[in-house]
Order: sequence, then structure tokens, then C-alpha cells
Amino acid sequence: MHLAALHHVTCVCADAQRTVDFYRDRLGFRLVKKTVNFDDPHSYHLYFGDEHGSPGSLLTFFEWPRSEGGRVGRGTLASLAIESPYADEPATIEDPDGLILNVFPGESPRVRSVVALGNPVLYGGILSTDAPIQFGPPTDTPALIGAGTTHHVAWQVADDAALDACFERLTELGLRPTGPLDRTYFRSVYFRMPDGLLHEVATAGPGFAVDEPARHLGQEFSLPAWLEQVRPTLERELAPIR
Repeated sequence: MHLAALHHVTCVCADAQRTVDFYRDRLGFRLVKKTVNFDDPHSYHLYFGDEHGSPGSLLTFFEWPRSEGGRVGRGTLASLAIESPYADEPATIEDPDGLILNVFPGESPRVRSVVALGNPVLYGGILSTDAPIQFGPPTDTPALIGAGTTHHVAWQVADDAALDACFERLTELGLRPTGPLDRTYFRSVYFRMPDGLLHEVATAGPGFAVDEPARHLGQEFSLPAWLEQVRPTLERELAPIR
């Protein structure tokens, strides 16, 4: 198993509308899916990406409006690099919650690479040597996951067979993966490395057009079938996003 390509990076924000305004209007990402955190359905999960929501372009956010601001430390990414069609030159900026972004010009929006606060020695045999991840100086300061920090990084595999093989290999390595889980738009497994960083391995498909037309991605409030019965409650609880 040598994971080589990003699928998405998931972060935490405090205000969904403010996050949409920043990533869509300032950086040129398309909001490709407006749904909820399947493990905490009373909070938004927003997916941003290129026009098609291609794996590797995706940056996603859990909205935690009542949480404390996060603190970067052991178990988080220090920063991530993205490409934006709205960028004229490389720059380092912060999003509205303080997430550090290294922004590069690009024809379409995507996540380019990540910088982890972890131990690269641990990743031999798991990540490809040319995987788009670098490692910053290790730290003993524990992270506080909250607005302005990353939650996990996800790696891409082609299909269910590859995902099942990853699950078996991670189990052999003693990393106790969870899953495979049906995330509607992909299937995935999760595992936490000894350095504290949470990883996901996700399939390339079926993609974001499974529950709304491709030309209208991100316009509807999408829910999996098992949550449709609580749609009225969720629509009352969650502030509408324009």
C-alpha cells in the first residue's frame, strides 16, 4: 500500500456562510455539496472543489459554530497549499478562522499539498515517497481541534477493491482502521497514526452527482436516505446558505 494522491482535506469552520463567501467568492472554489456531518447530523459539512468536484480538488468543512477556536499542534496539519484561478502570484493567507493557506495560481481550484506536524518515519510503506505531504518540525503540544484547524486528511484510491485491500493492510499494521463506511459520494476507511494525525482513505466514486444534477452541484441541501426523515428538523436548525 503506497497512498499517492489526495482525495480531500477536511477542516473546521465557525460560520458556514462566511466560509462559503471566502472559498467560493475569493478563491474560486465551487461549493459542490451542501450536506451534514454524517457522524453529527446537526452540523453542516460543506464540500468545495473544482467544477466537477473531482477527487484531489476537494476541501471540506465541518461547521462547529459553538466550539472554541482551534490550536495547531500534534495531530493536525500545520498548513495546506491550494491552487486558485483567482491568484496572480503565490501568497500565504489565512481564512476567516485563521487556517493557514499557501495559495498558488492555477487553472482550476484544487488542494496541492499539505504540511503535517508528525513523524515521517512512521509513514514508510503507507504513503508513496512522492505523496503531496511534507512534515514540519515535530511538537509535543497537543492540537485542539476547532475552527481554523484541520480535522483529517484523505487519500484517494480507485475503487472498492483497492479500499478493501487498504483496510486489510492497515489492520495488519495494527492501525485499527474503522470502516469501510458509506459516505454516499465515496466509501472510506479511517485510521489514526501514532503521531496523532487522523487519515482517511476514500474511493474516487461514485461522486457528487449521485443525488443532484452535475450542473446544479451544491445548490440543494443534500441528505442521505437514512436522514431524510429528519430533514424538517435539520432545515429548521441550520441557517440557510446562499
